[in-house]
Amino acid sequence: MSTARASVFTPTARIARASRAHRARVAKPFAATAEAPANAALRQFPDAPAKIIEHDDVLGWAQLESKLIAACATNVGDSSVNARFQAAALLGATTTYDAVNELSVVEVYTQVYEGDLTTCSTIIDVHLRILCESMIDGDWERIGNCYKKFHDLPPQLKRQSLLATSAVAEAALLFTKEEYEYMVSFLQDMYESPDATEELKAEYEVNLEMVTAIDRFIDEMQKNKDERDRS
Repeated sequence: MSTARASVFTPTARIARASRAHRARVAKPFAATAEAPANAALRQFPDAPAKIIEHDDVLGWAQLESKLIAACATNVGDSSVNARFQAAALLGATTTYDAVNELSVVEVYTQVYEGDLTTCSTIIDVHLRILCESMIDGDWERIGNCYKKFHDLPPQLKRQSLLATSAVAEAALLFTKEEYEYMVSFLQDMYESPDATEELKAEYEVNLEMVTAIDRFIDEMQKNKDERDRS
């Protein structure tokens, strides 16, 4: 959601993200290729395409941006949602692109799947979109509802499908969280200073909200992954 992204960051945050600026230029073409069908297989079940949460199972980034704009209009004047909405606005196709290009994330993917990175990008992108919608709505049960897609699989295949998809998603989410954790650490002392500006405080709170949201989302993933043998 690049439009919202441009309006949220202060100069301090822009400097911290300057090393990734060149990646944003390829976010649009990447978003188009990310819609391609997934074609990988689980390493433990190599004879059939892996079942995953597909792009059509969740809202797209453009739909999420519209939903966020509507939520902002509905909650105008409610400062309690500002940080959460601004943090949600930072997620987008570029976030997926960054994670897919992170070696540690790809290594996790190749440990559990066989095939090209199309499935990797799909898993990451749909989880980021579920995270974004969860942040907009304040509804953290959405990931559990999405994981019900695996419940009609045979028990062992269901178990491995949930373990694999959650492992890749968690690796990407933890990588994404690192950037915001750094900003929280960087801004902490300034935030607590009596001389802190309102702009700096707002930026700190947005970064902290992202860290908190990702942690909560991962907790929900783990809870639903651990219920993988239940119908």
